[in-house]
Amino acid sequence: MHTEESSRITVSDVVAAVDDADIDTDTDTVRDALEPVTNDGIVTQAAIETTVSDVSKLLATAETRIELAGDAYDDIARAAEPVEDVPAVQARLDGFSERLSAIESRIPELRPELSIPEDVETRPVAIYEFAVHVREIVVTAQEAIEAAEDFSFDAEQFESWLTRPDRRYDEFAEDLEVVVDATDELAVTVDALAGDPMSMTAIVDPAVQWADATMRTQVLLLLLTDLRAELADLRTLADRTDAHVRTGLADRINRAEEQVTDLNSALGTHATPAWRDRFGDDIAAFDSTLNRFDPPVDWGAVDRTLAEHQPDGSDKE
Repeated sequence: MHTEESSRITVSDVVAAVDDADIDTDTDTVRDALEPVTNDGIVTQAAIETTVSDVSKLLATAETRIELAGDAYDDIARAAEPVEDVPAVQARLDGFSERLSAIESRIPELRPELSIPEDVETRPVAIYEFAVHVREIVVTAQEAIEAAEDFSFDAEQFESWLTRPDRRYDEFAEDLEVVVDATDELAVTVDALAGDPMSMTAIVDPAVQWADATMRTQVLLLLLTDLRAELADLRTLADRTDAHVRTGLADRINRAEEQVTDLNSALGTHATPAWRDRFGDDIAAFDSTLNRFDPPVDWGAVDRTLAEHQPDGSDKE
């Protein structure tokens, strides 16, 4: 093995060698990759060995975080056992189980080959390839750590949701407020579409806005159905645990549902034959897709479904 004194490969030497080897990269990328294995611009065995040691520790940390995520799942599964048959609880547990499986599936990636190639500090291209390999391992480990830590945090929050009725109702009320706000925003668009022709001049393509608004009403009705089902689950949890029931939420759901139904009716009344001819099939296809969702509903999946079906030119978020 060469000593540090005999190794005088510089960052510039590596950049030139990589360029000569026609490797598809740029100078800045090469320099960034080399930073962990260099000291004052020179590749050294000491820097390489220190980097390998640090990365090995990072990989061990990642595996430990994943183990802790597994422990966190066991904790919430035990805490939820008395009420795991309640749909709102079971859906959350299923989500955690899927997330944990995805996290644990990354364990083999955290056990890579990390030995230092022979005489790597004297071979410029090998130095670059080794540095890139190390960087990829670091990214993998950091991603695994972040996913595991996020999981453990969310699991802790879920356990709090299980044991604290006020938290359950607060989160529910926040979700309901999101739907109410979205309904109020949609009402502005519907009012413009239902107004006289002069009031529609600000709308670039009324047909597009009508189709988008019609799809959004269907989404809101689905989310309100989901909220109604979850509220029933919260009452079941209250009965099982002798917790209090927060009143007034059902009435808010009813009012929001009436408003959305009225908006949907207005959209149907003011639609022109040309609008229906242009977007009727798209709306029907979207409705058919939404019909596949049953409570408990994955709101994120609904948002993605809407984005996939929204007509070009609508205000996609």
